[in-house]
Amino acid sequence: MKLRRSPTLEIGERIKAAKNQNKILWSLSTPNLPSYDDVLQTDPSWGRLTPPAGMPELIEHTKTALFNNWDQSKHEVIIAAGAKAALFAILKTITIPGDKVVLPSPTWPSYFDICSIADCKPIEMPTLFSNKFEMELDIIQQLYQQNRFKVIIFSNPNNPSGVIYDSLFLTGLIELAEKSGFYIIVDQSFSRIIFDEDKWSASHCRNSEKLFVVDSFSKNFLLQGARVSATLVPEAYAQNFTNIHQTLLSSAPAPAQIMALNAVQNNLVIPSLSKQKDVTRKFITAQKWSFVEQSGSFYYFPKTDNFSVLEEKAELRDVLLLGGRIFGSNYKEHFRLCFARPLSELEIIFNKLDEALNGK
Repeated sequence: MKLRRSPTLEIGERIKAAKNQNKILWSLSTPNLPSYDDVLQTDPSWGRLTPPAGMPELIEHTKTALFNNWDQSKHEVIIAAGAKAALFAILKTITIPGDKVVLPSPTWPSYFDICSIADCKPIEMPTLFSNKFEMELDIIQQLYQQNRFKVIIFSNPNNPSGVIYDSLFLTGLIELAEKSGFYIIVDQSFSRIIFDEDKWSASHCRNSEKLFVVDSFSKNFLLQGARVSATLVPEAYAQNFTNIHQTLLSSAPAPAQIMALNAVQNNLVIPSLSKQKDVTRKFITAQKWSFVEQSGSFYYFPKTDNFSVLEEKAELRDVLLLGGRIFGSNYKEHFRLCFARPLSELEIIFNKLDEALNGK
């Protein structure tokens, strides 16, 4: 099996390589988040294995910190070594080799790769920019009738569009899944980075044995390097999920879980990005790029007249972009614009792009 390099991590590698040559490159597609804001003293517990399902204290805090909007009466919270490991363990729990997995696009590109290493066949289901990237239940039903897929995976809020799906859609999807027999995996890794609280509070529905929910401490609590996440798993699948994750990793690393517990207890959440979002929206509007208003995450997914030209001009000003084709086959003129960085950096990047595009 041969997998591609992560396109987002590749940007980071390019920036690091340039820095070693005393050159500065700027990314407008990946975050530059502040550091975890606390000092922890190590003790012997940092070197010990935790229970396979995670530290009991962290599990209890996670129930309210990340999954408070879900009914947990017939599900268990299990701590995993990052969202990618959780997604892989879910797929290996509920699929057999060759099973089909639907990925509504635009979508996080790692879903395709995770499906591949889990011996599943990913099927892209494009959504329309003209329809604000909304998924439609009748199209999902038609796709099931044609392909008999086993799972559908999507992020909510969506990465890269920032769209939040409402309870009407989620309720209908659960009803369709229970009727048809497929599973739903909701990746809500940006659950604490919300700009439309009304939409997010309305983005809920009853729980189901067909539903798995993944959340992450990486973005929400500034722990990207720790690789620690949480999964809401139906009781019937909890033990096998844990066994699969345990076979690969024993448990999520104890130091990462301790950091996550401390972050939750002390509310070390990501700082507000409202100002960055406003500045970014103003810049997108000034460039006359089309866009769907985002409601959560720290991304916009604007559509340009010609992305290739934009990318070329941006690189001449040392700005790196991540084209929309990475997120789905229908989005070649889009790109993911990440505003999770200091305002001073956004100003530098936007000035460079303005000079490149408008000669200002």
